[in-house]
Amino acid sequence: MRFTLASESPRRVSLLRGVGYDFDTRTSGFPEVSLETPRATVEANARGKALTVSKEVDGVVLGADTVVFSPDGEILGQAKNEDDARRMLSALHGRAHEVHSGVAVARGEEVVVRHSVTRVRMRSLSEEEISAYVLLGEWIGKAGGYAIQGKAALFVEWIGGDYTNVVGLPLALTCRMLEEFGVRWADS
Repeated sequence: MRFTLASESPRRVSLLRGVGYDFDTRTSGFPEVSLETPRATVEANARGKALTVSKEVDGVVLGADTVVFSPDGEILGQAKNEDDARRMLSALHGRAHEVHSGVAVARGEEVVVRHSVTRVRMRSLSEEEISAYVLLGEWIGKAGGYAIQGKAALFVEWIGGDYTNVVGLPLALTCRMLEEFGVRWADS
């Protein structure tokens, strides 16, 4: 059974297609919120995206949102520019942080929302390394200003939890949730 992904994120599309799902994509246009906790933030955004698209299409809709929670207690979404990316990497390097994703699956008004968290520790980086990474532009569109699936893999010393969550969509959790709505990866 096909579904609609309420996102055109290349990372989410690649993850889902990589494990065999067949689906359509649609940008939700949902205005993302930033709430008091990372969990509340990603759950609210995933729910909003899924329900917004669910009003426009028939069938099952998958929505997701990912943020980085810095060791200083700041919720980091996508970097706005090079200075913001540099600031984020400076806050994360040499310490552990958390990556939170909210996943929502909806059909009509029915929606199920869940949460995943992965701990990530980055090695210490020099100013030259941070500047070189920022100049690559790989940080564009990435929560926390880095892409673990890209050159930033060189910075990550350890992860505790679901790697795909750090990329932008926790696949094991997503698979279980889609199955609750009759969507199975093996049937796609």
